[in-house]
Amino acid sequence: MRKMTMHARHEYLKQLKYRYLKASKRQKGSFLDEAVNTTGMHRNYIIGQLRPAVSLAEKTRKPRKPTYDNEVVYFLKKIWDILDCPCGQRMVGSMESAVDALIRHKELKLSTTMQERLCSVSSSTIDRRLCRFKKGRLRRLHGSTKPGSLLKQQIPIELSRWNETELGHSEIDLVAHNGGDPEGVFAHTLTDTDLASGWTELEAFLGKSEKRVILGMASIDGRRPFPRRSIDSDSGGEFINWELWRLCQETNIRFTRGRPGKKNDNAHVEQKNWTHVRQLVGYHRYATTRQVDLLNDLYRNEWQLYENFFQATVKLIEKKRIGGHLLRRYAKAKTPYQRIMESEEVDTTMKERLRKQFLALNLAELKRNIEKKVDAIRRTVRTEKQRATMRADRVSNPEMILTLPSVDHVVAHSGEHPAPPRNA
Repeated sequence: MRKMTMHARHEYLKQLKYRYLKASKRQKGSFLDEAVNTTGMHRNYIIGQLRPAVSLAEKTRKPRKPTYDNEVVYFLKKIWDILDCPCGQRMVGSMESAVDALIRHKELKLSTTMQERLCSVSSSTIDRRLCRFKKGRLRRLHGSTKPGSLLKQQIPIELSRWNETELGHSEIDLVAHNGGDPEGVFAHTLTDTDLASGWTELEAFLGKSEKRVILGMASIDGRRPFPRRSIDSDSGGEFINWELWRLCQETNIRFTRGRPGKKNDNAHVEQKNWTHVRQLVGYHRYATTRQVDLLNDLYRNEWQLYENFFQATVKLIEKKRIGGHLLRRYAKAKTPYQRIMESEEVDTTMKERLRKQFLALNLAELKRNIEKKVDAIRRTVRTEKQRATMRADRVSNPEMILTLPSVDHVVAHSGEHPAPPRNA
């Protein structure tokens, strides 16, 4: 049999199409068998060629109705704002506890159906429906740590322990609040993050002397629901010193450090420096005792409750290298509180105390109090800038002293209490 050309095949199908469309179902099968044997084309291709023409309007598929309508997105956006705009994967881990807390304290009125819909939203859907509300934020970190002493030779180097499962092993670091000016004495925030649970505590103090760091760690140990077993720091002199070394030796705490210049060795605490400190209080200069007291009032109360009880974190559980690719597998996002309640290392008395504390927390009220305290801290920054500007003007032009308003007048109009005289 002579092989048909492509043009001849299509002409044959055009002539067959008129008979094919008028034929019965059984006859159509016979026509298809005949066309396959004659042309040698695939059966599915022939069916497509013989199918009746469809208009563009018929080809256009009607858009599918969204599973989660605008009402769901409204409540989703509201909860997302209260949780401080987490990603979808973290928000899924916090959703159930956040919804229960908001309903329990009458911050939201939701039907049973709406609760089920909110708790069933996937992480990808959250990211897709809330993407238009997200705004980019720039990350700027100003470090001011210096290398430690020769004591580094006695402190072993420990790389990032991503697979730690025992409570009490933490990474520590300092965040400098110098406003870009490293001169003089200014505040620092000590960040302490537990590797197994993600439980994070903060403590602020002026300067970064050895004793202040030790006192800050002692304050954190008094608030955390489990004992400390080890610490892992960077190679800065505020940690690599004999005072902290002796304390760890006396209390049987393992002391390790990361490699100089390798921030990924302390990746967990470096991440918390951004999410727990910089995003909260920014990059301003805090250099007074009153500002430190305001920071600690926020850190020790609303902020640690908000982050540890309601903010879910994602934990890496497996790393596997296949060729040139590193594949990572993560566990379901959970809050530090949930991980502690699942741990067998915490006794039932402490778990019961934490459970009662969690049930008493009003998530929306926590968020409102945090915003009020952050505003109060920022007002002190503006007041300090006004005082510094006035002092500079008086030094540069003494004749302006009589025309400038007093410091007490400026402070009174800014809503702050004036500082007492230096010799009081």
